[in-house]
Amino acid sequence: MIRSASRSAVCLIVACALSTAMATAVATAASPKPTARSGLYDTRYCEILVVKGVLPKVTVAVWNTIGLNSCPAAAWNAFNAQTLTTQLHAAGVLLNGPRHWVIDAAADSRVGAITTFGVMKMREVANLRIATAAQLIQTPYKTLVVDRTNSWSWDRGRTVYELLSPSGAVYVMQSFSQIVDPTVRIGDLRRLGSRLKLPAGWSYRSRKVAKGLTLQSFGRATIVQDDLQNTYQLLPAALIG
Repeated sequence: MIRSASRSAVCLIVACALSTAMATAVATAASPKPTARSGLYDTRYCEILVVKGVLPKVTVAVWNTIGLNSCPAAAWNAFNAQTLTTQLHAAGVLLNGPRHWVIDAAADSRVGAITTFGVMKMREVANLRIATAAQLIQTPYKTLVVDRTNSWSWDRGRTVYELLSPSGAVYVMQSFSQIVDPTVRIGDLRRLGSRLKLPAGWSYRSRKVAKGLTLQSFGRATIVQDDLQNTYQLLPAALIG
């Protein structure tokens, strides 16, 4: 059984999606059809990741507060991963948050159920299969390809924050994390590069997107996290400014 996995490892796998029966403390209802969501910039959110099964047949269900609430601190801090693991008859539960979006809008074709954990409503946004232990091993600045169909958008004139790899690849931040450092705020992101432990050849920058920016992925996306667990997605060459 997988009872303890690196939080950043699994968070990056899903990011960076409860299967089968729930405990009585968790109620599930049908979700309405999803629509594009706007006004996300600097919106706080949290995720609960539920790991079930035994390798090579492990599933990770990811539940997210997007569109439902802003992850109230009192409700979030009341969660205990081990207690949830027992209630849900899971191999493990990971609490991923709080985080803040640095995108303005998102669209996703997935129709997910809505579940209540304690007093907090959450939406199922992904349900992933993990076949090898290697998929649970992830270090900062190591890229990972995940199954994802999504569209992130930044408004015209918005400042975006990017990691540049030694090969010239550019990864744009989709969310910043308050897991490692709870004091981080959106205004700190311009100067974040001085805090990151960037590997040789990597760099961090911020820039304004004069005409706005839309990043779409169709089935696959390449993502990476920095050492503060902020999450980025690869930009196609045509979108690099």
